[in-house]
Amino acid sequence: MSRSGRPPESSAGLRSIDRQRPGGVNPRARQEPSRHADPRSYSARRDRRRIVNRPAIRVATAVVGLAGLCAIIWLVAAQNADAVLNLLLGASGGILLVVVSHFLAMGCSALGWRAAMRPLWSAGPGIFLWARLVRESANAVLPVAQVGGNVLGARVLALHGAGTLPAGAGMLVDLTLEFLTQILFFAIGLLVLIAIGGGDALGWAAIGLGIAVLMGLGFILAQRWGMFRLFETLLGRIAQEFDWPALNALSGLHDTVLAIYRDRGAMARAAALHLASWLFGAGEVWLALHVLGADIGFAEALVMESIGQAVRTAAFLVPGALGIQDGSILALGVMFGLPPELALSVALVKRIRELLLHAPALLIWYLIEGRRLLRAPDVAREQAS
Repeated sequence: MSRSGRPPESSAGLRSIDRQRPGGVNPRARQEPSRHADPRSYSARRDRRRIVNRPAIRVATAVVGLAGLCAIIWLVAAQNADAVLNLLLGASGGILLVVVSHFLAMGCSALGWRAAMRPLWSAGPGIFLWARLVRESANAVLPVAQVGGNVLGARVLALHGAGTLPAGAGMLVDLTLEFLTQILFFAIGLLVLIAIGGGDALGWAAIGLGIAVLMGLGFILAQRWGMFRLFETLLGRIAQEFDWPALNALSGLHDTVLAIYRDRGAMARAAALHLASWLFGAGEVWLALHVLGADIGFAEALVMESIGQAVRTAAFLVPGALGIQDGSILALGVMFGLPPELALSVALVKRIRELLLHAPALLIWYLIEGRRLLRAPDVAREQAS
């Protein structure tokens, strides 16, 4: 018995009374309505916390990138690091010329992107050159798989007035054309390899070409059969889970992509510009070889670039294809009779170009546009509310 003469109330009874009293405090009762009043909202918040707090993919990507960086260091140490360093220091002025020459290839790619998007959105070449630079820089420098830069490039166009749907559709069409012209560039490299006598590498390269052709055909057929409709559904779920209404603007992506493909003239111009970009890339390798003192022709440089870029594309899950691209260039250079340290120096010139060109570009992008891009989900939520 209590002092008041009433039997003591159990803890369960007290909680029940608290629920009925106007001034009763029950933290659990305050939390429950948020779960049951809007189950979809509660599920979205729960899934968002689960996804955001799971850094496994980022950790795995960083580990793979670190392993690739270690592979480059091992290659340099194994091929006489002093000789490699002397070659690079002796060609420092020429390396800057290689960096500048990359704007030829990048400019053609930007114009190809612009030609592909012309049916939907017309803008000056400068915007596309900037978007292409951001796209390349993120894929080359950031510790992400070689796909994140494509999304950033599309976002740059969207922020400059293209709109989310045209920017996303144009990016996907541009990626398709870039991949198909790369297959053609790879085939040209194989034909040149046959003409100059490629030895044992020819068989493996032919197998790789066959696989690439099948992948290209499969990608085209998948687009025709509604691959992007599935992509739209996925984006809708992401928009719901992350409370990002802006992604709903990509509704109609499949039909927009097909509408771009119907302009055959625009597709032909874009493909020609992308092929020219690949050929300028071969010229960049030839220039790097000559500033390092190699006496080698454009044909060999074209083979090295075509196969090296194919290897980089195949290793798209590795950030910047670190270690993989460099090892392939080393092997191809040795196949053509170059000293190992010189062949490896060509690969390192490419890495130096990425650091000198792409790292500052990313910093400028962040200072000018990156903060606005990162705030875009919050702005979209405010506009939708």
